[in-house]
Amino acid sequence: MMIKSDICMLMLVVMTMVEGRRYPRKNRNKDKEQAQRDEAEPVCELEVACRGEKNIPITLPIRGAKGPQGKNGQKGEPGDAGIPGIPGREGRSTPPIIRVAFFVGLQENQGPVKENSDLLFDKVITNVGNVFNPDTGRFTATHNGTYQFNVVVAAQGRQRAAVNLVRNGEMIATVWAESIPYWASASNTAILKLKGGDQVWLVLLSRAPYIHGYMYSTFSGHLLFPDKK
Repeated sequence: MMIKSDICMLMLVVMTMVEGRRYPRKNRNKDKEQAQRDEAEPVCELEVACRGEKNIPITLPIRGAKGPQGKNGQKGEPGDAGIPGIPGREGRSTPPIIRVAFFVGLQENQGPVKENSDLLFDKVITNVGNVFNPDTGRFTATHNGTYQFNVVVAAQGRQRAAVNLVRNGEMIATVWAESIPYWASASNTAILKLKGGDQVWLVLLSRAPYIHGYMYSTFSGHLLFPDKK
């Protein structure tokens, strides 16, 4: 009886060891297969909690669009190069940024003048893209697009100062300042559609020719956005 009991106990131990080895191996295989699937097909899961006596979590697989085949045969992802309308991480197709801006001013008083004259600025602070010519006082557009210009005019003591903002010889706006009886300045802003090669500048008016310097009178502009091709 003792021998028979020992044999039964031995068989039970052997079966337990076999079962213990079998299931972990199966779990490892299952985990490996799941890892391979996750690596091959990335999946986002959304968890939904149900209200009631029991909270039962529910997961919903969400798959996003994949991009074209990438390097070494790997599947692409959203944002990879080659997807129209979506900037990629490599080989970006976005157009280069066009940098156009200038800021100039008067250090010395100007005027009076006997006739309307192009206003020349003797202090160039900013000239990104080399778009402003200090010898002529003119800005030249580099690209078709929409530009913004800012004009500030100060009049000398007890005098008048006025300028016209001009595009290709056409008067766009007037900025007028009178320091009567006290010192004064005026400003204006213009947003213009320009083509590449168009010019914008200021004309000092002979009927109000006493413009104040010391960087109280300034002229600036920049490209807001280029036209779509």
